Amino acid sequence: MRYLLAGLLILGLMGLASQAYAGDTADITVYVRISQLSVAVNPTSYDFGTMVANTSDVADSYIAVTNDGNVTEKFKLGIPSEPNGTWTSVTAAAPGSEEYRLSGIFKDAQPASGDYLAEDSFSVSTERTASATDLARDADAPGVKGYNISENDWRQLWFKFEAPSDTVITTQQSITARVTALAQ
Repeated sequence: MRYLLAGLLILGLMGLASQAYAGDTADITVYVRISQLSVAVNPTSYDFGTMVANTSDVADSYIAVTNDGNVTEKFKLGIPSEPNGTWTSVTAAAPGSEEYRLSGIFKDAQPASGDYLAEDSFSVSTERTASATDLARDADAPGVKGYNISENDWRQLWFKFEAPSDTVITTQQSITARVTALAQ
């Protein structure tokens, strides 16, 4: 019986000792969000109508380009393929025979034809990423250009089309202009 009481006493002391050394706990909540690059355009098309060869036209209305991702973005413009393999896109010079030039500017109002520079045109072989000078009028404020665009913010994209100097193709052509969202 004495051994039993001694054993119980030792177990009791050990229990007290372990309780004396036990620490308190605190939880930490860790958050994470995976970045999502995403862009939306509205409307999804623009019609320049019927044009005369060797002329150009600036769009009468803009395309709203929205950052619908969850991080700050910039936009890139390109042409994934030529229309039906008929005309060829150019950027460096005025379009020649069976060539065209498509340009874009992010701006808060309709640009003048002279506002478009070589760095505002894009093609199958030359994509342009928006910056302070590319796809923008240099003098405009950064808040209207196609870069540093916050989540759910949007910009106005204005197109200019320069028709071939001459062409045998008189049926309506469709050109896909692709907007890509890039991480800022």
